[in-house]
Amino acid sequence: MCVSFALIFVGCQADSVSIELSAQNYTDRHISGFSVDGYGGGNVYANSGGGSFVCCINIPRRWHKGLAVTVQWSDDERNPEARKQRVVEVPEYGENDFGFLVVHFYDDDAVKVLVTTKVEGHPDYPYPRPSRRQASHQRRSID
Repeated sequence: MCVSFALIFVGCQADSVSIELSAQNYTDRHISGFSVDGYGGGNVYANSGGGSFVCCINIPRRWHKGLAVTVQWSDDERNPEARKQRVVEVPEYGENDFGFLVVHFYDDDAVKVLVTTKVEGHPDYPYPRPSRRQASHQRRSID
């Protein structure tokens, strides 16, 4: 019985990988907490992020079409219990990308995620920080 349990446990571990969780907040609002599929990610100051990591979140070892995560967060300091939620598709990744899952928060409440070993500012980072001009334009178009 112990042997069969060990085989099942090892089999499950082979299907997923544990990576760190981080965020980039491209908004003017403090995020007082976020989570991805129930894994807590902590706080992220306005217009900041990427400097701290939380261990850990499990993701499938192999990406598959339709892979998505549920991101929840609060950015209303007057009512921190008011949570927002988005189901976000995970872009394709490979074994060389197992570093961390980064959640990107935008002014229009859009959310993107990325499994990567790269950090913001790297020339190949696919979600650059919006310029102040872009962010200002986004806010005006929402108002």
